Amino acid sequence: MSFALWIAAPLIALALLGLAGWLAIGWVGHWRLNRPHRPARPPDFTFTPWETDAEHESVEFTAGGGVRLHGWFLRHESERRVVVVMHGYRGEKSDVLGMSTALWRAGFDVLLFDFRGRGRSQRAPFTMGYWETADLEAALDWIDGRVPGASIGLLGYSMGGVVAILGGADPRVRAIVADSVFVSQREVLEHAARRDARRFLGGWVPGEAFVPAMEWWHRRSGKPGFDAIAPIERLPALAGTPLLLIHGTRDHWIPVEQARRLAAAASQPSEAWLVDEALHCGAYFVDRAAYCERVAAFFARHLDPVAAA
Repeated sequence: MSFALWIAAPLIALALLGLAGWLAIGWVGHWRLNRPHRPARPPDFTFTPWETDAEHESVEFTAGGGVRLHGWFLRHESERRVVVVMHGYRGEKSDVLGMSTALWRAGFDVLLFDFRGRGRSQRAPFTMGYWETADLEAALDWIDGRVPGASIGLLGYSMGGVVAILGGADPRVRAIVADSVFVSQREVLEHAARRDARRFLGGWVPGEAFVPAMEWWHRRSGKPGFDAIAPIERLPALAGTPLLLIHGTRDHWIPVEQARRLAAAASQPSEAWLVDEALHCGAYFVDRAAYCERVAAFFARHLDPVAAA
């Protein structure tokens, strides 16, 4: 063996080992992101509007690709204001039952439903908001049939807020509240990767270095690239639609700086409410009464004039 080959062989082996490790860590990140949603309890072991004494009916409707979605419709007779409340990435509709009931008690009709692959909706591949916009569109179509001429508002938490922004340019939508929303999937995954690298690797390698490997596996599984989900790029399409952004200053999943960037990029009319000491999707729990009052008042201001017209 020549001296050059003797030197090159271990270097090549080391490079191949590094590539294999890079792809392996990327696969772990991809698996953590996309593993199927498996609730720890049977589907019926959950709170429903029965516990909150809200008048309701169970509903089903079909989204793009034939995916069956399950929801609850909290109703009032002769009401034309409807708020669609949307849960987070690995959540389900029962997670937002408290806020949904508060809006119902404030006089609104409310539709809350499980996104594809979650809760009682049909098992199906899911994303962090890209495919779920079709679920929102199906919900709006269902409202068209149930409450013709409805004045519709959207309230979304984390990924649900992302869906509200991505799909909020629909002319049927009159106002949007987005709680704990990221600026883009790429940036929120880079933030998570940096946090995990500090935790598991001691910070000796930049965590974001593994995000391209995650995306490589992500695309191979048929999912859209990370840049396909970027709420900040959709904000111009919402010009003229009232928008309220809510974010906690202690959000460890999505840094509050991302909320400030969204607020700076948002077209008018828009508001930003940064809640001191609130965690991810935690503003509601800091002061339930104040939260419900502010959100209900926002929808009352922006949905009532349309309903009256």
